[in-house]
Amino acid sequence: MKKLLKKSYLMTGIVLMLITAIVLTGCSSNSASGSSSTFYEGKSLELLVPFGTGGGTDTFARFVAPYLNENVKGSPTIQTVNVPGGGSINGSNEFVLSRKPNGQNALVTSGSTHMPYFLGDPAVKYELKDMKPVMGLPTGGVVYVNPETGIKGPKDLTKSNEKLTYAGISATGLDLVTLLAFEVLQMDVETILGYDGRGPSRVAFESGESNIDYQTTMAYLSNVKPLVKEGQANPLFSFGQLNEKGEVVRDPAFPDMPTLKEFYVKAYGEEPSGTAWEAYKAFLGSSFTVQKVIWLHKDAPKEAVEALSQGAKKAVEDPEFTKKGEEVLGGYKPYVGDQLDKVVKNMLNTDEEVTNWVKEFLEKEYDITRYQ
Repeated sequence: MKKLLKKSYLMTGIVLMLITAIVLTGCSSNSASGSSSTFYEGKSLELLVPFGTGGGTDTFARFVAPYLNENVKGSPTIQTVNVPGGGSINGSNEFVLSRKPNGQNALVTSGSTHMPYFLGDPAVKYELKDMKPVMGLPTGGVVYVNPETGIKGPKDLTKSNEKLTYAGISATGLDLVTLLAFEVLQMDVETILGYDGRGPSRVAFESGESNIDYQTTMAYLSNVKPLVKEGQANPLFSFGQLNEKGEVVRDPAFPDMPTLKEFYVKAYGEEPSGTAWEAYKAFLGSSFTVQKVIWLHKDAPKEAVEALSQGAKKAVEDPEFTKKGEEVLGGYKPYVGDQLDKVVKNMLNTDEEVTNWVKEFLEKEYDITRYQ
């Protein structure tokens, strides 16, 4: 009888061990179902673009979307939704106020979205510091002049008596970086604002309405480089890029062209300094060094952040992405992972004194008071 009881206890123990193993296996399986490997399985991801269709940010989002679909585990269905208005403020506000932070909604911003945030525009309801970036794209720009100005290089800057005229869009948009560059270089430039875009601004340069202009990388390479070859434009400097240390370095798209910093050194024999220079670097970072950014909500599920971040890394490493990106993205490689976090951290770490100086600069030079 005792032997039978012992055998019964032994069998019961084995059964309990099997049940425990099955339960643990089930728990592990359930845990995995909420992990980054399967978070997006059977789900969708909306990329909210706060601009109309066809623009640079919309092009970036639509180019990236299929690569995220292929490389994010779970292969979520990705839909690009345009919510234009307010210079991208309307759509960005809608993202933080109306879209659920469930990992299935992402916001795609540009320098035009970052500018009003840094300047403290009262219409802005989004807080970039509270969002999680998963991919960022840099771009660049080149400032050039009409050869008739007599300006061929840095040394000519302090010698030329030619009146300089610049045609721009808005002092609080991407033009701000150019206007700050003029301030750093102590250039006396008459600025005419209100043009509908960089295309019309370039046409103004070609028709003689202006004699100094800038274009972003793709527009410069396709539309201005031919003018340089024909002797109708002299490139002066590129805006450059900010590295992880916050230093201005050469733009990879223009490795042989001096940055604003190098141009200044050759013109004045010393490195630039002062609040205008610090302001230039700050807004260069927010407008060009990280010009396009894909963000998730600050309280999006950790599994979603991990899955999308890992998928973004894989997408950027895809040879096809790189090849096609040469044309669509201007040849710039997107920031992902730790590098993205560092660059965005530098971008968001704007000194209050510098920001206040820019607000005063805008009020004094362009009669813009809404940021005060």
